[in-house]
Amino acid sequence: MRHGIRMLSAIAAVSGLLLSAGCVQHESGWASSYLPKHEDKLVVAMPQGAPSISQQFYRDPAGSGHLGIDVINGIGTPVLAAAGGQVTDSYFEPAYGNRITIDHGLSSNGLRTTTVYKHLNSRAVSSGDRVERGQQIATLGNTGALAGGIPHLHFEVRREVRPKVFRAIDPHKVWAGGVGQVSCFDPATADEPDGFGTTYPVPCR
Repeated sequence: MRHGIRMLSAIAAVSGLLLSAGCVQHESGWASSYLPKHEDKLVVAMPQGAPSISQQFYRDPAGSGHLGIDVINGIGTPVLAAAGGQVTDSYFEPAYGNRITIDHGLSSNGLRTTTVYKHLNSRAVSSGDRVERGQQIATLGNTGALAGGIPHLHFEVRREVRPKVFRAIDPHKVWAGGVGQVSCFDPATADEPDGFGTTYPVPCR
């Protein structure tokens, strides 16, 4: 429930378009500010037409916190694979509802990166499926107790720090267009960038 309350607070804080440092306002999408106590704040540039981000990444000293970003949009909005890979998990659980995990393979250091998609309304892929960047894998929803009844996609990026041990990182660090540059999926440029990079997990208008 605290997750939902924090999201409502974030939405209220930007409803008048009074955004603090660390956010960029565009015609149809905004990104909420990082929590003041978060030390590694990034400047986030939202492309025109990108659905808004209502809550940013935050990790507390104990290693917990809000370990992804929340993208708000209507129930049924397509959810897209942020990069190509293999589905390792596709299931429902009470806290986060319908969720999917995609393994994007080994990076240059021999460790894996995964992306995680939570609070989904429906899932269109199963464990073991191969997916391409931009492929629809689910629809956005508000399933799971921690959704607080608010339709949104909770999106995480996790990197191996040692074999089979993953740590969530700020998704804004790995966009295909560069750090802090939210990158809409474009079918005309769907090739993988140099190194690992993600595209926005929902369509831009």
